[in-house]
Amino acid sequence: MSNEPKTTRYQIVSSMTPSELLSEGYANYDDFYDPCAEERKKEAAIDEEETRKNAKPQEYYDKYYTEF
Repeated sequence: MSNEPKTTRYQIVSSMTPSELLSEGYANYDDFYDPCAEERKKEAAIDEEETRKNAKPQEYYDKYYTEF
């Protein structure tokens, strides 16, 4: 009879939060860095600024949209 654990290491690690993974040494900060997220934040900021600059007047919404 062997003394193998019934819970695998993968099951333990997959149920841990990022802060637990970092504190236990299963991961480091680079594992959670997503360079695409930085790019998406920049694009979202640009889109938001363009939306503010090109806002439609209230008359436009009154003419083409109805409230329910």
